[in-house]
Amino acid sequence: MKRARTVLVALTVAACLPYLTLKVIWLTGGRTGIPRGSLLLDGGATLWVLNALTVAMDCTVILLALALTRPWGRRLPGGLLALPLWCAGGLLGPIAVAFPLQAVHSALTGGADGHGDAGPHKVLADWVWTLVYTGFTVQALGLGTLFALYVRERWGALLRSPLRPGRPRPHPADRTSRYAFTAAVLLAVPATVVHARDAVGDDGGNRITDATFALYAVVAVAAVGVLLRSGSGARGSRARLWPTLTAAWIGSAVLACWGGWLLVGALSGAGRHVGQRADGVVELSYACQTLAGLALAAVMARVVRHRTHASSPSPARV
Repeated sequence: MKRARTVLVALTVAACLPYLTLKVIWLTGGRTGIPRGSLLLDGGATLWVLNALTVAMDCTVILLALALTRPWGRRLPGGLLALPLWCAGGLLGPIAVAFPLQAVHSALTGGADGHGDAGPHKVLADWVWTLVYTGFTVQALGLGTLFALYVRERWGALLRSPLRPGRPRPHPADRTSRYAFTAAVLLAVPATVVHARDAVGDDGGNRITDATFALYAVVAVAAVGVLLRSGSGARGSRARLWPTLTAAWIGSAVLACWGGWLLVGALSGAGRHVGQRADGVVELSYACQTLAGLALAAVMARVVRHRTHASSPSPARV
């Protein structure tokens, strides 16, 4: 197992290197992979800052891979790892689903894969999209597997516990959680509608990307809703907690992190350099998507905290 983890870390780190190399080249004034006439050449300071931010994000992936496998990572507080891993899962999750489907779609149709075009000019050379998104997919698989192994060892008992415990316990869906969940559902609706509309109206790979976002939104709401109901009643079930919790974790992260990232691109104007279309309605949907993901994550965390405390042994009475 130790050797397998070492291989996974090596693959994850190696998958980060092409992206980091290209970004450093661009940050230092190079134009490798950027065709003449690309909108990226007019990005200015805003695009430079966002490129620097994405370099920091990819470096964080490397640090997370090491933290999940090195002894010092076991000593870190769970919350310190949870937030960056939640963000990484949210940003990489849709890519791991959409990019292979886009590649298959492009191979079968001989058309574009949904990347690389913005107006009359290509944004990036085709090989850049393939190289970078292949790396992202490997990062998602490698980091996801390392995280699964880590949580199985550290919180395995909780994750293997029944989804519906077979004994009465205080209902985790208190009034605050119910209100937050209802608000999240209402906020998720406009974002899901916009992505579903674009999945029908766009061409090629963009349809796959938007359909993937819409699917993650439905999964997030459904999974968190199941978690909220999981503590009610005394009837147990054979289902384990971990599949539903995993769906809630990834789904809420995709909503919040991609909603936030798309909103930053739209408001800063940097998104137009890679062909992002934005207007007031779309920007509002991104904001709603971000808030929905954060609300769902808060409800999920509340349920998990309740289950953790409920499963802890009570102190002995004197």
